[in-house]
Amino acid sequence: MKLTRFVSALALPLLVAAAPLPDNSVYQVGSHWTNQDNKAVEIGDLRGKVQVMTFVYTYCEHTCPTILAHLKELDSRIPESQRSQVNITLVSLDPERDTPEVLKAYMADKGLDESRWTMLHGDPGDVRELSAMFGVRYRPMGHDDIAHSNMITVLDTGGVIRYQMKGLNEDLDATLEAIAEAVEK
Repeated sequence: MKLTRFVSALALPLLVAAAPLPDNSVYQVGSHWTNQDNKAVEIGDLRGKVQVMTFVYTYCEHTCPTILAHLKELDSRIPESQRSQVNITLVSLDPERDTPEVLKAYMADKGLDESRWTMLHGDPGDVRELSAMFGVRYRPMGHDDIAHSNMITVLDTGGVIRYQMKGLNEDLDATLEAIAEAVEK
């Protein structure tokens, strides 16, 4: 009985990865990324776990620290029984400055658990394409600032957007509820 549960737990992610992607999956795009460990990542590699995603840049002194605080609070409130099924992914809006090495240092500085948190660096075209799929708008505002949408998105295991917390003043409970629903799906 225990062996059956163990084998089932190992097989489930493989079955999810083998299933065809829904037409509205963000994983349909063929973008290529590099994570904080300088390893190549295709956006579809995120498939199989619920993703809580946002777009930030590491040197932001305005809204990104608040977004990160929200993500940390969300992470602390995810029930232990769901934690292994949820990842948090931050996509850099500044591919020029936010190199994988900078992302790695940022994660260490902010105390982000690399077993469940990922930061992605992509070329400008891939950043534009993915941000458009999420409805995230951004534009440089001088040398040290990027104006951008303040949004936290919950993706189900197949990469379908299940919920978006738009703005920094929204209650986190709806986002937690969306995470729980996506895990149970």
